[in-house]
Amino acid sequence: MYPSILTGRRKIHPIESIPGVLEGWQLTFDLRGIPAVEPCFGNIKENPDSEIHGVLHKMTESDFKRLLATEGGSGVDANGYIPYKVNVHAYDGRLIEAYALVVRQISPSILYHHAVPSARYIGLLRNGATHFKIHPLYIEYLQSLPSIERNKPIMLLVIIEVLLLTALLSPYWIPIVIYYVCTKRILQARAFFFTLMIVNLWRVYRLFGYKSVIQPYYSAPFPLGSTNFKENTAAFRTEVQTDEQTLPDTVPNIPSESILSSPSVVTTAQRKND
Repeated sequence: MYPSILTGRRKIHPIESIPGVLEGWQLTFDLRGIPAVEPCFGNIKENPDSEIHGVLHKMTESDFKRLLATEGGSGVDANGYIPYKVNVHAYDGRLIEAYALVVRQISPSILYHHAVPSARYIGLLRNGATHFKIHPLYIEYLQSLPSIERNKPIMLLVIIEVLLLTALLSPYWIPIVIYYVCTKRILQARAFFFTLMIVNLWRVYRLFGYKSVIQPYYSAPFPLGSTNFKENTAAFRTEVQTDEQTLPDTVPNIPSESILSSPSVVTTAQRKND
């Protein structure tokens, strides 16, 4: 959500960015990360009693490709983040059909329980929410979520473990990565290697029972209707300044299947005016 991550590190420049509400979905932290470094990553799952406040980014086709490539699964692994079509109520009153990046609950990358995110990771969500003027109640909700500080000695051990796993599993991953590279499927190679390392790192930590590093936690949902969004749309419009002339009324539609089967992706969103 934080703009410096998109425009700085990822070199993605949205055409338009506006806050909005996704009803019937819940924020979770159940995607496997790197234990003791980034224990988990954000995800969303359906929950009819919850809502999520976030930011809608309109971007070009090339930027959308780059976005997918920099997320878990690189946009080519069905067990990583995949685009899922949703309807979002923008703060400026529009109903916008867009794509959210979702990891399916049946994916092996999903934890059996939620985990506590790092202070760095949750800080990006909080700072982004403040920057884009997300509703104050939702910012309070984000502030209430727990986080853990990185432990440098443990981080050093994790780096050593990654190197050992890379060496031990090399007879398995090297031929597959070489095949992907030779067939010019770099994104598939990246997604395969990343998933292999993450899953096995968690197996190591579970084997040795490092519960102090992997802290089970259930991230409570933000209750549906907490901000009375629909009743306060007019008030939101006065607080959020957007240039509605920058986008056409509709842009092309894309099925999620084509994103998983081919690296050529087109960003999509269909806009509807209330």
